[in-house]
Amino acid sequence: MTSAAAACPSCGAPLGGREGCQGAFDVLSASAWASPVRAAVHNLVVDAYAMQHPEEYGRSPKSYAAHLCGLCCGVEHAGDRQLYWSIARWLDGARQVDKPQLLRTRGDRTIADVAKITDAAAFADAVRAWATSVWAAYAAQHDQARRWLTLVSSAADTRGQTRV
Repeated sequence: MTSAAAACPSCGAPLGGREGCQGAFDVLSASAWASPVRAAVHNLVVDAYAMQHPEEYGRSPKSYAAHLCGLCCGVEHAGDRQLYWSIARWLDGARQVDKPQLLRTRGDRTIADVAKITDAAAFADAVRAWATSVWAAYAAQHDQARRWLTLVSSAADTRGQTRV
């Protein structure tokens, strides 16, 4: 049996190992349906979590790129919905991307920092702080994510989805 204090091997959250960490993510994902404030930051939750667990959620180059771009969009573009949803369309099909190297350190905040917050406003602020921490840990890959987002934006413009 896993101790409640056992750290997740991917992100370090003391939630009962990898299984407890995944359980916390599953609960947060379900809670996005219960509150508009939680729903508004759900994409950021998914991308921060995925980039702290890339062995599972970023196995393929496209998955890795989607979550890295999503994290960049959430942190640097205030979660611009049009840009965010254009990422998946840009990656759809035969597009080839090179997967950056996995990092060992993936931020000093984890899902444990947001999992037990019940106040909606405090939750949203904590998610943004967590995502900012993860994004900062990926500093070596910022330029790549920004290049990809430029391509995403250009592709969206070409399809007639005018950027504002």
